[in-house]
Amino acid sequence: MAWLVVATAALACGCTPEQYARQADGAAYAVLEAGQRASLGRSQPFRVAYDPYAPRGASGPIRVGDKDIPVVGDAEPVTLTLDDCLGVAVRNSRSFQTRKEQLYAQALALANARRSWDLPLIGGPVEGAASHEKTLGGTETNAGSAEGELDLTQRFAGGAVLALGVTLDFATDFLGGSGTTAGSLLEANLSQPLLRGAWRGLAYEDQYRLERDFLIAVFDYERFTQSFAVDIITAYYNVLQQRDQLANEAANIERLTETLALTRVQAEGGQVSRIQQDQAEQNLLDARVRYEQQRQRFENTLDAFKIRLGLPVTAAVRLDYPDALRRLVARGPRDVPVAEDQAIRVALAARPDVLTQRAALRDARRDVTIAADAFNPKLDIEVGIAAAGEPRRRFWTIRGDEHTRNVGVTFEYDLDQTDNRDAYRNAIIAREEAERDYQAFLDQVRLDVRQSYRSLMQSRRSYEIRVRNVGVAERRRKLARLQQSQGMASARDVLEAEDALRRAQDGLTSTLVEYTTTRLAFLARLGMIRVDEQGRIHERQQPETTERFRKRYADGSDDGAIAGDGS
Repeated sequence: MAWLVVATAALACGCTPEQYARQADGAAYAVLEAGQRASLGRSQPFRVAYDPYAPRGASGPIRVGDKDIPVVGDAEPVTLTLDDCLGVAVRNSRSFQTRKEQLYAQALALANARRSWDLPLIGGPVEGAASHEKTLGGTETNAGSAEGELDLTQRFAGGAVLALGVTLDFATDFLGGSGTTAGSLLEANLSQPLLRGAWRGLAYEDQYRLERDFLIAVFDYERFTQSFAVDIITAYYNVLQQRDQLANEAANIERLTETLALTRVQAEGGQVSRIQQDQAEQNLLDARVRYEQQRQRFENTLDAFKIRLGLPVTAAVRLDYPDALRRLVARGPRDVPVAEDQAIRVALAARPDVLTQRAALRDARRDVTIAADAFNPKLDIEVGIAAAGEPRRRFWTIRGDEHTRNVGVTFEYDLDQTDNRDAYRNAIIAREEAERDYQAFLDQVRLDVRQSYRSLMQSRRSYEIRVRNVGVAERRRKLARLQQSQGMASARDVLEAEDALRRAQDGLTSTLVEYTTTRLAFLARLGMIRVDEQGRIHERQQPETTERFRKRYADGSDDGAIAGDGS
């Protein structure tokens, strides 16, 4: 058996840091896949390697799909569609990468914590020392020693701990076989609590919470990918909205220029006063100022959007305006596929924060049981067996006929139970508080859904009103221009109609974008969309609920391990 110590130590010392990193990836990805299956009922690829679109050379273009985006110079901007932007974001966004790495770190920590539950935990140090000592005019002494230990620890939910150990020690004076000794020891020990901390899964409680919290994190990450895609879409349409407002300002300037020209002719002919001409000119100048301000807001918004995607701010890109907005207008506001009362039920069954709150309530109830268990005496039984190897050169041969067995019982009870008493009472208070917090939280979820749903309905009605408003504004502007040419309307009437049309057009785009993005965010929180590997959003016919997870973990009905039962 002792050769196993040497072989294990040699294997460990032969690993490079890169190999250890790959081992960590394998352990974390296995836990992630098991967690996805346990919480979502499926697995999907998960990698944390940051793979930005590297430039070709020091200042070459960035490759995005089949498009090359220049990053320096005055090159022609490349048009990015919404799907292009989503694809860039899921691969290149810094915030998205950070969120993936956080979940990876949780998976790696859980894989580490699981080792002594699934399989025996292998450990133990390997140590060695050598020395040379020489006395001036005297003797010379050499010494060397080495010790290796291999431990295997297996933990059980009932509180038992099984430990197997192999120890090999070696000492020499470097003067030959007579000055060299070697020994080995094989031992096994089993400890089992009989009262405090025994049975009922109390020993497994910390591991249970780690695994359950990780599964909640997996579910929350799934929701994050959906909300992240919605955020990208929202930012994308916000840029288009800014661009549309810039176009509206440009069109307004053209109309005001025509109005000024007509007013100037009428003023020179004495049909209207010079005041109307000045007013028309002043409105035109104000429009040009607004145009410059709007152009700056648009450029700032576009630059911020590039950074959100993970592209350099110097990347020469533009969005597919006006085609994207035209498609959005042609499609119009889409219906919300759930009624208000159904949306509330879905939210309670689908939101990760509801899972978190349920888990907190379960833990508070469980803490009362744990606090009550602390009143029990500590009564542990220990059983062990040990056998040494043959001395000197046959240390690998274990002397089983000369083994040592031991059985022991440990009893401990503190007559002063004040601390346990207070902890138990505080656990009861915390449980009652958790009950109240849970009910209050559910009421808040219902309120949030009702308010969000009403806002969506109000936004849709506002859009329908604004459509009619734009039609009225266009008709008013045409009539005002016609009447001005016939001397029946003043320049003020025309200018007011022009401004009303501009504001109506801006409002229509703003309302449609707001409804579209708010609707997607609402559906994302209900688990009614999914995001594919390219970041594109697809609406679900049925919501993705937490029912699978809740049956397994949230109420503590099953303390099994996610990686230990093949789920």
